[in-house]
Amino acid sequence: MTKNWRNHRESFRHGNLPEALIAAALQRLEDDGQEAISLRELSRDVGVNHRAIYRHFPDRLSLMARVAEEGWRLLGATMRSAATSQKPGTRSLVAAGVALFVFARNRPNLFALMGGPNFQGRTKFPALDRSIGQTLELLRQGFLAAGTSQDAALKQALIYASALQGVVGQILWKRYRVLPKNAEGEVGRICEMLIKGLR
Repeated sequence: MTKNWRNHRESFRHGNLPEALIAAALQRLEDDGQEAISLRELSRDVGVNHRAIYRHFPDRLSLMARVAEEGWRLLGATMRSAATSQKPGTRSLVAAGVALFVFARNRPNLFALMGGPNFQGRTKFPALDRSIGQTLELLRQGFLAAGTSQDAALKQALIYASALQGVVGQILWKRYRVLPKNAEGEVGRICEMLIKGLR
């Protein structure tokens, strides 16, 4: 079970309850998986009556969308940090792709939630859509810097992100077998192949 939250409740102001619930959900997600997340259990984790949660999240799906949004925000910051340390263009795109893999390896359950089917076809989570869009914009800018036309850059960014999501998933599920010490280098080479193919 989620030891960090269950046995050590920190006091917080009511205005911070949404953030405390998201933090608790992130911890429980990585410790126990998506199935372990319920509004009632999270209320216990943060030390409030479960009815208090409904003032901020009408249902479990709304909370999970906010957790996924936070995941995309964290992923975007990680990729941006890696990309800006490299020359704009191909090198920055490769660095962002490797950063995506490292993020997914470190937080596999969150990565699965972010890319899973839970929120497909729904339009009631605009903040989540914006968070995803900001991450894709980072990749679009990378393709522009690599010489891609304005018309093609977003399409290439979408394909690149989708292909990386699939490759990373296969590595995490051990279907694409690569030694852990070689994984980042292998992902970097795959990123180079994808970028070359897309251009």
